Amino acid sequence: MKTCTAIVAVFGILMVGVGLATADNQEKPVTVESLITTVVEAEDETVRKKAVEQLLKLDNTSTPPVIDALKTSRSMPAKEALVYVLSHKKDERTKKVLLEVLKDTTFSPKAKEWAVHGLSELTRVVNRSSVEPLKRLYKLQKSERVKTRIRELVTELEPLPRKDNKLAKDPSSVEIHKGLQKWASSHPDIMDVTTRGKSVLAKPILLVKITDEKTSDENKSVVLFTSTHCGNEELGTTSLLHLTKWLLGKGEVVENIRQNVIVLIMPCVNPDGWDAHRRTGRSYYSKRSKGYTALNVYGINIYDSKYLFGPAASEENPEGMAILNVVEEYQPDAAADVHSGQRGVMVAEHSGFSWSDFNAHSFQPLIVEEMCQALENAGFLAFRPAMDSGRIKLGSRIAGQEHDYLRIGNYKQTMTTFYYRRYHTLAYTWETGADLAVVARARRLLEIGTETWRNEFYPGYPGNQVGRWDHVSISAWGDTASKRRKSRVELWRKVNQFHYGSVVRHVSPTTRIGRLMAVCATTTKASEKWIGNGTKKVLLATTVGLKHVNFSQIAEFANGVPMAVTSPPHYSLGYKTGVVSDEPVQHGMSMRLWVQYKDAEIIEACIDGHKVNQSEVDGYMVRRGPGTIVQFNIPPGKVREVHFVSVAYKVGTVHKQGFDQESDWDFKVN
Repeated sequence: MKTCTAIVAVFGILMVGVGLATADNQEKPVTVESLITTVVEAEDETVRKKAVEQLLKLDNTSTPPVIDALKTSRSMPAKEALVYVLSHKKDERTKKVLLEVLKDTTFSPKAKEWAVHGLSELTRVVNRSSVEPLKRLYKLQKSERVKTRIRELVTELEPLPRKDNKLAKDPSSVEIHKGLQKWASSHPDIMDVTTRGKSVLAKPILLVKITDEKTSDENKSVVLFTSTHCGNEELGTTSLLHLTKWLLGKGEVVENIRQNVIVLIMPCVNPDGWDAHRRTGRSYYSKRSKGYTALNVYGINIYDSKYLFGPAASEENPEGMAILNVVEEYQPDAAADVHSGQRGVMVAEHSGFSWSDFNAHSFQPLIVEEMCQALENAGFLAFRPAMDSGRIKLGSRIAGQEHDYLRIGNYKQTMTTFYYRRYHTLAYTWETGADLAVVARARRLLEIGTETWRNEFYPGYPGNQVGRWDHVSISAWGDTASKRRKSRVELWRKVNQFHYGSVVRHVSPTTRIGRLMAVCATTTKASEKWIGNGTKKVLLATTVGLKHVNFSQIAEFANGVPMAVTSPPHYSLGYKTGVVSDEPVQHGMSMRLWVQYKDAEIIEACIDGHKVNQSEVDGYMVRRGPGTIVQFNIPPGKVREVHFVSVAYKVGTVHKQGFDQESDWDFKVN
């Protein structure tokens, strides 16, 4: 029996971590709540002290109930004992409570000294932003000892003494604001400067907007440039000031950009870090804190998108929230985030590569190469990571094959990746060691926004297509850039619930007539109901039940040729998760059929078995070279749960297939 009792007692100690001796010397398990009850209700100070000592030994899961007890207890000895416990926890959740203790006149000087001690231990959250609140609390104190403790803490939080350094030649955040406002006042028709948020230390986070105000924004692309997430990366800010200056100039190229692009520039998103680094040339915010100016005052990496959400984001990462508010409003078509070194430091020039987020590379590498060539044409050397390393770049590790690939072991998601994932933005991370290197590649990126890119129907950035399988792709709808942007973002967020693929893809070598048909289900339920396993038998059987589909045209189109959907539904590849809403498409969609002949003569184009005419809004469009792309436009209000699109075409010469033994052995025959 004694053995069983001992086992139970040991189990209780292991579960709770503490025990109290009873009259029969048996160890009984106690809870945090029972210890707090002892602290609050004990009349014997020795008993209370022992409970306090045991609370101090517990981990920080005990902090919330201790805070709650402090707020509700009416016993001043108990409250002061609980303050002592909290002051030794080094738990950031105690900050607010300890500040309240300093404000409350009912607490003793000793309790307030403990509160100051506790605050001094919270090295991340008690920082430069705490100076003014502490100064106000200092004035409320009656005890000289408490005032001395607060004064010592404030002194440690003050910035390092000014020191002459090379960074001091650059403008401060205040001077940047004044300079940009001066430029804006002298260019009122093309430039505007607004404050889009405040830093931890309440410094303005600026947004520069440059565009031709006399031209409607409806058909303009949007490009966002940001820099100085890391306050010590000097050339990020200065290069964007040079870019702003260039954009305000004259000439056919820059004027064309202003007429067709809305250029957004956030030249310094971490003004606190920028000013602190510029003040001394050192990367620290204060004497006491080793808070690195590459981060914000709270030690948060503004560049890391995981700090954009959660209850503490607005207080601890207002800089990231300011960026988020801008991108939520504008949903940029393209973006570039500039990272750099300082004066006198050589940095390899990257145009689409991030050391922090190895997955941050665009789905349009040809644009990266365009920027690299612009760099080199301007006299700089462009670094192409995979090419120059002679290794394939990977974002994830392949065990046992690390030597064969270019990879850095991190899984951080930066703002660049965030733009892509949230808005299908063409987002690039740049590294630079020279201001004009940024201007050179930015100029080329902005010029692309005025050009019609490969496979696109309109001038602007090639981000409208959100998915392709075989001969069919899904693309944004709209006859203006603004409409396409709205459609693109919606389709990108819903495309994982789609199931699309080619149904018929046949060309006759004798008649030279080709047939191409595709189907797209816009919800997982529609895929399961109308496409099923994708066989011809199932497709024809289910299509009969679709009232908006002309079944006879679908059946005739597929007569005598293979018909099947061989592409798997997106959700079967692991995408059918909680983020798939299966909500209907609201802002229109386009389906593209890719014909492998440049000279294809369109005989008939149909949506859901109904013949349609050429139209940018409700019908089809054709682009030639390379091949022929037929885009079917389905406007808002007409997008159904499933759509069939088809095109019949004729070609001059059918592409050769196979090796004809009667002729192909002969060199005289082509």
